[in-house]
Amino acid sequence: MREDKLIRRIEQGDETAAEELVKKYYPEILKYCIWHAPNRTLAEDATQEVFMKAFNSRSKTNITNSNAWLYKIAYNHCLNKLKRKSIITFLPFKEDYKIEGENIEGYDFELNLILSKLKPKERALVVLRIIEDKDYADIASILGISQQAARKRFERVKEKILKIIEGRNKDGQ
Repeated sequence: MREDKLIRRIEQGDETAAEELVKKYYPEILKYCIWHAPNRTLAEDATQEVFMKAFNSRSKTNITNSNAWLYKIAYNHCLNKLKRKSIITFLPFKEDYKIEGENIEGYDFELNLILSKLKPKERALVVLRIIEDKDYADIASILGISQQAARKRFERVKEKILKIIEGRNKDGQ
């Protein structure tokens, strides 16, 4: 089913359409929220809050890309959580993240350390571009900026990461 029809059905109160949207995008949005939450439970809560905000949104008429729309809500929601300091930890980069009883082998602590030095908005950009493999059009839509600005910001973040790496190499770490 075309996504615009699915969104229209949701606007009309069709619970089946809402379930379809959740089923389709829940894993992606959860994965995104995991990068911003200190544990899976908080990430799951944030994901549910993202979908609640989406469904309670008054105007869905201009939505052409529900994926980008949901990521934009998740991006803003996670940033707000960070601003309120209810979620302050950035998790190590690992596909299937588990908290309790986790063996720490396999984590890329170097990458985590570098990314932890980025500002939340910079980190979100890196997660969207590299981890979620979003193109600049989707990133621009999610962040509410132009494609050119998304590309330029990503280039700046890459330069910042290179400087962090160079500084660590100079320090012998």
